[in-house]
Amino acid sequence: MATYLMNLILNWDQKIYRKRTMQAVRIAMKQTLPILAIDVYLRLIFKLFFSPDSLFANVFNVHLSFFHSIANPTQSQFALSILDTIVVMVYVTSLTHSFLTVRNVKHVIVPILTNVVATYFLLVEKYQIPDHSTMQYLLLTGVTLFSSQSYNWYQKRMNPNVQPYAIRYLLWSGFIIMLCVNAHPIVQQSNIQIWLSEILYQPFFTSFVGLLLVALLTPILFVLGLRLPTELMSDQTTLNVVVLNLDTMLSHANVLLPFPENLYSTYGAFSLFGGIGNSLVISILLLFAHSKKHRQLGLISWFPSLFNNNQLLYNGLPMFLRPLILMPMILVSIMSITISYLAIALHLMAPPVFMTPVGMPTILTPTLASNSHLSAIIVTIIIFGLSILIYKPFIKQLTMEELNEK
Repeated sequence: MATYLMNLILNWDQKIYRKRTMQAVRIAMKQTLPILAIDVYLRLIFKLFFSPDSLFANVFNVHLSFFHSIANPTQSQFALSILDTIVVMVYVTSLTHSFLTVRNVKHVIVPILTNVVATYFLLVEKYQIPDHSTMQYLLLTGVTLFSSQSYNWYQKRMNPNVQPYAIRYLLWSGFIIMLCVNAHPIVQQSNIQIWLSEILYQPFFTSFVGLLLVALLTPILFVLGLRLPTELMSDQTTLNVVVLNLDTMLSHANVLLPFPENLYSTYGAFSLFGGIGNSLVISILLLFAHSKKHRQLGLISWFPSLFNNNQLLYNGLPMFLRPLILMPMILVSIMSITISYLAIALHLMAPPVFMTPVGMPTILTPTLASNSHLSAIIVTIIIFGLSILIYKPFIKQLTMEELNEK
């Protein structure tokens, strides 16, 4: 049965990623990796040491005022946001180039410039630069492919002797840019992030069924390239049930908590080791891959993954629309929430209640946020070990598949 399911998932994965369009997406994501690595590491250094609520300042109560005098945190944050935007533009440029060159389009400068400008107007609010970590790859990819395909169709119906900068191509460029300018308000208003944030505050997500639903849907939305609310990415401490638990614990230490099983105590504490689906495990497994390229990806991604940033994995594998990544991610999320829920419900472990310092590795959250440190460590080890067992055959298949392609 397991072999049949693996073959079925592998067939789906190959059908999707062997299409010319998805090959272009794959190339674009991997070509974005160098600039993305610079972006991720600079943002991580800022988050750990130089931001006003940096982990270093919170843990050691030491603020690096010398560096703040040289590089103002606000200015640094703005510079990082610009770098985030450059990452997005490099992706759009590479995707446009890869998509059109495979289709024997020789002159790609006009569509590349058009897509870069159109994407900027689609995403950027007035006086505000988007953060790459919140970019919607499904939206970016869809818009870029639509524009590139329309240019491909338009160009093939023109006289081949027409100059690439002829007025007819400039009119096409203006049309695409105006479409994105007009679509900007719609894209912002239909943001799934706001809708999901409101839903997650409902008491339903303290039940086992509600938590399993989160475990199932979050990896799907993540792999689809949709932007997720912070409550599903890193921070659940603002949820009303989590605040109520903390107030109860601080006021009456020995009283039973009103909502011991919730998004923070199960999902947030045990299924976000390195990001959605305990993706820190993927980085560790890649360190032992047969391919040097995958070992290098594991090497550059494990440290950011330790601090809950899996963007390098998302682009390097890539994860976008990938069944071979989606399936183990769903299984790991369901396993993590089931084990942590049962451990809390059966009183084998006190639920994580306390808040940990901003930027702390999620893998430490169960131990630091719970009163039963030993039990939390044991549950963490069990979940991490089972995550390795679940991911291992899928990552092995993925790395061997790329070796065979070579």
